[in-house]
Amino acid sequence: MKRLPLLCSFILFILLCASVTYWVLQWTAPATRALQVRAPSEPTLPDIAAAAQLFGGASAAATITPLQLSGIIYASKASERVAIIATEAKPARALRLHAEVVPGVTIHQINQRSVIISEPSGQRELPLPALSTPQQPSVPTASEPAKTSAPR
Repeated sequence: MKRLPLLCSFILFILLCASVTYWVLQWTAPATRALQVRAPSEPTLPDIAAAAQLFGGASAAATITPLQLSGIIYASKASERVAIIATEAKPARALRLHAEVVPGVTIHQINQRSVIISEPSGQRELPLPALSTPQQPSVPTASEPAKTSAPR
C-alpha cells in the first residue's frame, strides 16, 4: 500500500506525456488538403496477350511476321529444295532449308505446296498462292458474226 500513490503518480505522468504529445502533433501538423474524387470509370479488362506471355505463351498478334511465299523449287533431296519468300516490302529471296528468313524466323520444312517456318511462338505454314490463269481475249468464231460499230 505504500507504493500505490507512487504507481498512480507514474500512470498520471504517462497520461500527461501522451496528451501533450498528441496536442503538439495536432498543432504542428500541416493543414489537410481536400481530395479530388474522380468519377468511377468502367473497369478495363486485362490484355490477353500479356496474360499469355505471363504463362509462357506468346501473343500471336505480336509475333506474326508478314511473309509471302512466292514459289517453291522442289527437289527429291530435302537439302536441295528452295523456297522463294518475300518479307514485308523487301524483294523475294531464294532460301534453303534451315535458312533464316528474318531474325528469329527459320525455314523448318519445304513441301510441294507449302513451307513450314519456325518462329519464337511456334511453327506456322505458309501456303503457296493459287495459280491464276490469264484470261484470253475472246475471238469470234466463224459461226458468230463479228461485232462492229457503225461509223457515225
